[in-house]
Amino acid sequence: MTRTRPHLVLALLGLTMLAAVGCVGMSKPEGWAGPACRDADTNCVSSEGVADDLVLASTDKGELSALKVEDFSKVWTFPTGEEDPKIELEAIYGTAVIMDDTVYLGAYSGDVYALGLKDGDVRWRFEADGPIIAGLAASEKAVYVASDEGSLYALDPKDGSEKKRFEAGDSIWAAPRLADGVLYVASVNGRLYALDAETLDSVWDAPFEADQGLISDPVLAGGTVLVGGFDRTLHTVDADTGKEGWSFKTDNWFWGRPLVANGTVYAPNLDGRLYALDAETGERSWSFEAEEPLRSAPVIAGEVLLIVDRGGNVYGLDAEAGTLKWSAAAALEKTVLSNPLVLGEEVLVSAQGGDLFRVDATAGGFVEVATP
Repeated sequence: MTRTRPHLVLALLGLTMLAAVGCVGMSKPEGWAGPACRDADTNCVSSEGVADDLVLASTDKGELSALKVEDFSKVWTFPTGEEDPKIELEAIYGTAVIMDDTVYLGAYSGDVYALGLKDGDVRWRFEADGPIIAGLAASEKAVYVASDEGSLYALDPKDGSEKKRFEAGDSIWAAPRLADGVLYVASVNGRLYALDAETLDSVWDAPFEADQGLISDPVLAGGTVLVGGFDRTLHTVDADTGKEGWSFKTDNWFWGRPLVANGTVYAPNLDGRLYALDAETGERSWSFEAEEPLRSAPVIAGEVLLIVDRGGNVYGLDAEAGTLKWSAAAALEKTVLSNPLVLGEEVLVSAQGGDLFRVDATAGGFVEVATP
């Protein structure tokens, strides 16, 4: 397949569907990292019912801040601007990962940092072979970092030393998905790899291959991997064999991460529609049309299915019917490309440039977050 470079594809994206966004591969990358917490899979609430006391967010271009959940005051910001030599991250696209008391962060500069969760102090730094666009994955044994050059690194969490490396053959823009000792990696060459998390050897006889690049974060649900891309198709792939199941095709790219809940796949598309598909058959149940393209992942908060379009319009939907539960969309009037974070009954939305908003999923109201 022909190698696709980000400065060409994303420049075209910037001129068409995401016109004013300032995309990766451009002379001035902006970044679109979403907020993060330790227990994001459980709405930032631990098994003991206690919410995380810190949330990570990119509050300015090329900066990551730790914020107190109670009042969103800043605990620390990295880089501080006082380092010598000066640290330039350029931009942050992938969401940071928290493991125990450490934050792992990949930057467009190609640098990977391990930071103390409580103080933001640098514990180690690793230099990849190119810009980092994808989010990271981590376990107690390794931190997984994918570069735009197509390299997947397994780093030692303690000191950042390289343990293993896998070459995908083209850019990796999607965050690797780690589950049950297997790492699922999507590449711009159209291949989806399943790799042993310790050895990075292939688990499947051959990678799954789509007609064009795969760019959405792989999602694993019930033994099936879901991934979409440039071919305007959402693919389902058997997690054990790599064989394709059903697929769903539209008129534009699937770049946003799909959500699987209660037997339904909710898939955002750059055509501005959120598609609800039967998880077993791929049959469409309904679709909801937003005002602008959908790059952000849908989330469920309480009884509301929430999605944010590029223009910052937030929609609260009935998950079964696809109808608006609020009287109107909440208009943040900011560009939003990152994934929202559920904080109990609220949703934290990060807009490009670092603006943060708390959205009440039940009522549809929102407030801009001050980060003193």
